[in-house]
Amino acid sequence: MSAQAKSAHLIEPWFAPFALVNGSAVGLVPILLPLVAIRYGVAQVGLVMGAFNLGAFAAPVTGNLADRYHSYRLLTAGCAAACAVSLWLFPLVGPWPEVLLALVNGAGFAGAVTVASLLIVERQPRAQWNQRLGWLETALSVGQGGGLVLAAWLAGLHAEPALRAAAIVPASGVPLALLLIPRQRPFAPRAFAPGWLTSIGHVGEWGPASPSRAHHLVRRPKRAGFATVLHGRFGWFLAAWMAGFAGAAVLFALYPVLFRSAFAVPPRTSALAFAAIVFLSLPLFEVAGRVSQRRGSAAVLAGALAARVILLIVLAVLAARHVSSAVPLVAFAGIMFAWSFLSVASPGLTGQLVPGDEGDAQGALNASSGLAGLVGSVAGGFAAAHWGYPAALGIGAAAVAAGLAIFATKVMYRASSSQEPPQG
Repeated sequence: MSAQAKSAHLIEPWFAPFALVNGSAVGLVPILLPLVAIRYGVAQVGLVMGAFNLGAFAAPVTGNLADRYHSYRLLTAGCAAACAVSLWLFPLVGPWPEVLLALVNGAGFAGAVTVASLLIVERQPRAQWNQRLGWLETALSVGQGGGLVLAAWLAGLHAEPALRAAAIVPASGVPLALLLIPRQRPFAPRAFAPGWLTSIGHVGEWGPASPSRAHHLVRRPKRAGFATVLHGRFGWFLAAWMAGFAGAAVLFALYPVLFRSAFAVPPRTSALAFAAIVFLSLPLFEVAGRVSQRRGSAAVLAGALAARVILLIVLAVLAARHVSSAVPLVAFAGIMFAWSFLSVASPGLTGQLVPGDEGDAQGALNASSGLAGLVGSVAGGFAAAHWGYPAALGIGAAAVAAGLAIFATKVMYRASSSQEPPQG
């Protein structure tokens, strides 16, 4: 059997409903929800997208239900339905119900992607995990790109018809989940899963932004406990990560309204540009893996944070001057491309800093990402409402710079006397 045939064998029909939910959550939501929420002010945009980030905390609940009942079909269908209903109702409600519906949408998304990873690690031989997760990631990326292209068209419609049409995407995942997800028991008991499993979904930092689309962490025997892993260099790494992630969340939460108001880029153009950037970034994940192996995860992470500081400052300056050209989109593309390196380096560095307790550490990393996304989105919305978009971007750049400073002085500097182990 040829290599191509072997790879094709790993593509599953049940990828389809997850690609639809993913396309809705990281393709349609980041464009359409801000454009609708802006009717109550830019601060409302931050609240809505922050609530969407907070929905990631539904992942552990979904994972526990899946482990207990193995109801993958019903769980996936329920998550897709939650995403569809929340989109359908969103243009019909007031400001606080909007926040609640965004939370429901984020929770449905987090739950669905959690089940997707479990369908591989619980049902397939471990030797096939890498390739199967890679193909799942590809399907999710195609869904995201397709969702962004659809958002470009829907952005030209009124809020109610646009979101009703958008709701069809996750709603289509309900029957597909019931039909395509096979009924079968887990492949074998799982003692543990490698740390990289928690990075599934790292195809691009979706606005409003998560460094990880929420994922289920496979249980493993605890050695030190959750609180213990927060001490030392890993605790400082989490502080740096949260500051850097919150700073970038300012941009991703406001993306379509920022580009429309500050750069005169219509939402249709910004959505298409986002889609193109997502597809262009795909090869960078493999490059990031090779660079991280050669240079070390810490150096790669520091370089990516530094690039984001510079590019956020550039965007703030351009927003103050109301530059209407392709330059702001190029800067945004650079910020997205930096995510390819951050998403690869962060779980690898986590495993190095907390050997033996990777499960707790990866859980802490994902939880900190969700919390940072909430804080950054809300703070960015309020800053833009009170002081304008340049100030909001400046605050975002300052937060990322603070994260870089913490990382350089408390994580990298303390490790300078020791050799970082090679990565596999």
